Order: sequence, then C-alpha cells, then structure tokens
Amino acid sequence: MEPTTHGDDVRPAALAAAGLTKSFGAVKALRDVSLVFPAGQVTGLLGENGAGKSTLIRLCSGQMRPDSGRLTLDGVEVSFGSPLEAIAAGVVVVNQEPLLISELTIADNLFLYDLGERSGFSRARRGANVQRARELLDRLEMADYLPDPSTLCRELSAASRQMVDIVRALSRQPKVLFLDEPNSSLTHEESERLFAVMARLRDEGVAVVLVSHRLAEVYSIVDNVIVLRDGTFVAAGTPKEIDQRRAVALMAGERKRAVVAEVMADRAGAIAQAEVALELRGLTGEGFSDVSFAVRRGEIVGMSGLVGAGRTEIAEGVIGLRRATGGTVSVAGRPVRIGGPGAAQRLGLAYVAEERRTEVFHSQSVGYNLTVRVLSGLGRLGWVSPRRTTAKARELTARFGVKAASTEAPITSLSGGNQQKVLLARALAAQPKVLILDEPTRGVDVGTKAEIYATLRALAHDEGLAVWFISSELEEIIELADRVVVVRGGRVTLDAPNNAGPQPIVAAAMGTTEGSA
Repeated sequence: MEPTTHGDDVRPAALAAAGLTKSFGAVKALRDVSLVFPAGQVTGLLGENGAGKSTLIRLCSGQMRPDSGRLTLDGVEVSFGSPLEAIAAGVVVVNQEPLLISELTIADNLFLYDLGERSGFSRARRGANVQRARELLDRLEMADYLPDPSTLCRELSAASRQMVDIVRALSRQPKVLFLDEPNSSLTHEESERLFAVMARLRDEGVAVVLVSHRLAEVYSIVDNVIVLRDGTFVAAGTPKEIDQRRAVALMAGERKRAVVAEVMADRAGAIAQAEVALELRGLTGEGFSDVSFAVRRGEIVGMSGLVGAGRTEIAEGVIGLRRATGGTVSVAGRPVRIGGPGAAQRLGLAYVAEERRTEVFHSQSVGYNLTVRVLSGLGRLGWVSPRRTTAKARELTARFGVKAASTEAPITSLSGGNQQKVLLARALAAQPKVLILDEPTRGVDVGTKAEIYATLRALAHDEGLAVWFISSELEEIIELADRVVVVRGGRVTLDAPNNAGPQPIVAAAMGTTEGSA
C-alpha cells in the first residue's frame, strides 16, 4: 500500500481499495476502482448521483461484497462479512438518511449496538445509557444541538435525527469515517460544528471521507478530493490541483457542458401583473403564526430560514397535513378549506415533502412511483389500463431525465438524485397549478441540481406554473427564486423580490432585522 503525499506531508493510507468492481445485473456500478483514504486527512469523495460513491462506501463498510478487488485497512487485507464487522474494525458510516429506530430514545439509538449483546443486559443498561449519552455529547461539544437523550427519536426533526446518527458514529471511535451528505439537514451553524469535529478527528489520525454536493463547504474542509464518474475513478488531488470548476467538469465529463441558465432579465413587472395562484392571509397553526404571502402564476418563490423555523409546518398547514387554527388559504382568488393532500391535488396543488424515504413507495417499481397519483385517469370505470400506465411512466421518465433500466425496475435501484426526479415528475403528472417543494435538491449532485433548476424555471417562466420551494441552501434561494420569503420562529420576517443579495435574507433569518418588505 502506497502512502499518500499531501504537500510535504506523507500519510499512510488508513483504507485502500484496489480494483474494486461491482455489478447489479447488466449494470456495472463500479469498475476497477483503486484509491486510498489517508489517515489524518479529510478526503472529499465527489461525483454525480449514479457515479458509484454509494456503492464504494457499501463495499468499504461491509454492506455488500465486491465482485472483484480487495481492501486493506492499516496495511492488512480485510474482507468484511457485515457492517458490524466493519464497525468493529473501525470503519463507520453516517448515511444520508439516518438509520434510527423511532420508538427508542436518543440514548438507545446512540448505543444501539450494545443493547442486545446479552439477555437481560439491555434493560439494565438503558437507564445508564442516558447518562453515557449526556457525557458523550458534552465531550463532543454537541449537547446544545440535541434534546435530552431520554427523548424518543420519533419526536425529532430531520436535522436532529441526522445529528443523532453523526454522534453515534463518533461514539465508535472510528479509524475511517464515511460521511454521506451528513449536513444535508443541518443549518450553517450546525454544519460549522460538524466541520470542527471533523477537523479534530483529522488531528487524531482518523481518515475522514466526506460525500457532499455542497462544493463550497467541501472545499473549506478537505485536504484532498477524489472524483468518480459512471462507476470509474477519474482523478485525485489536492483542492489546489482540482479546484471546484475543474471538479464539476470532471464529474460531468462530456455529457453536460451547459451551465445553469443566467437569471432572466427583469421579470418584476410581468410577475406583478400575473394572477395570484396561492395566497395565505394570517395563517396560524401549530409551529407557525400569522403567515401572509402570495405566489403568482409564473413566479418562483423561495422560502428561506433556519432549520426549525417553521417553513415545513407552513407548507403542511397549507395542504392539510397540519391543522390550521386561523387565517385563510386562497387558491386562484377563492378561499378554500383543504382537508388533506388528496383535496389539495383536486384544487391544483402538488406537494413534494423533504424526506425521500417517506415519499417513495420502496417496494414498488419506478413506473408505479411515477403514476400512482394519476392512476384514476389512466383507465375507465375503475379499471386501470396497463398499456396507458406504462406509456405515461415512459413519458414522464423521458421528460424529466430519470435514469432507470426500465419503468419496471425497483425504485430502490435508482440513485438518490433520480429518485428525486421521480418525485418531481409524479407531482407534476397531475398538471397542478401550484407546486410546493420542500428541499427539492437535498442530496442531489451538481448536474442533477442544474437540471431541476432548469425544469422549474421552464415550468414557471414558460408555462405559468406557480412554484413555492423551501430550501436551507442560501445559494439555491439566490440562484432560483424570483421572490424570497424568510421565516423565523414560525413568522414571516421578510417578503421581497430577490434582487438585494444574501445579506437581508441572512439578517431576517437570524433575527437581526424586522418587518417585511
């Protein structure tokens, strides 16, 4: 195993892969990949969705076995038969979707691997685990970012669930730590705390591997980067050798040379004259209060704010997933009462929730996931036409660029980015007048993100769709929104055209300015 050179520093490879290959049927997910993850360094693992990053992590962490190739850990060849074997050896993974048991406490989930080791042991230890968890959080300086460890995980927000998974991984004292989109649900402040922990682990000699599509954040912490494309190793180097622009080019290859379209010329006048598609007046409910704003036809409204500010709660209140106790919702100028997502769809509202794992029908095909909301229109007298259903699924697959072996392929065979495209296509299959998206590009690579941006711009600006999206990424708000609504503490603190840059958005989110424009 060759050491890795970084400047004048020579570091041994904590984990090295040689010739790793993995196929799923006729699809080669990984092709003869050889690389090293150095001890005492943070490595950014870059690549579009479908590039092979997740497959590589699964092979390295015992979740699956390679068809060929080998792994060495600290210079010794290893072959993990399960994730538990990998964890015991010091290879730990934090997944993009937290793997928690909702009916257990934070403490139980942190020490989940210890609970069932001996009969009768776990019940006696569970009470002590709460104190252990408090001590662990204090040591990691993360106590302020989670409720008390005795809290059940089903009561946690998406951001808090992610933090629990991160803390659990750190509790295993890893030699190699894979972080797969670890901060996709975290605020900027929480991400900064995570990066401080990563820096400390690096100083302690841990090989940290970061997968993230937030390139600016990746480049603020990594010592080197590795780029994968279409299941192959493309390049490795320091951030100076492979800067962000070159990394994007390497990830995309020859397939995507177009950059995200320039922001269109001043559209304020045209939008101001457009029909109001959705309007909230004083909407109040659990987690939000006195919320008022409007979305016009052909307009993209970006809702910003810190995680936990109440943005998702407002969207759920609009589509009937959360009961509103006051105020009104109007669709096309008519006040309405919406009892649930079905009623919302009949009124022309479509909603895509934040977490893919709760939106996707995991046991079903790509085609079913695409068409499930419009099956009643694909037949007669209650009978659904398989031919029309297949044709509709293929049409949606082509229109939204979903990469799948076929519409009959399991939805779980798709990458995260392609699953996100399926959810977007499914929402639009019913031809809504208003599209509401919660974190539409969470965990999506730069190429797919650009495609989603282009699709939303075309739908709004060319076809007149009213788009309201929620995002924790300030860059996304600035790049995509025509108008910005900022929420803090369940209230709107800014409602203004997107023409003043990031400062007023950040100020409104942090509570350093008051009022609405």
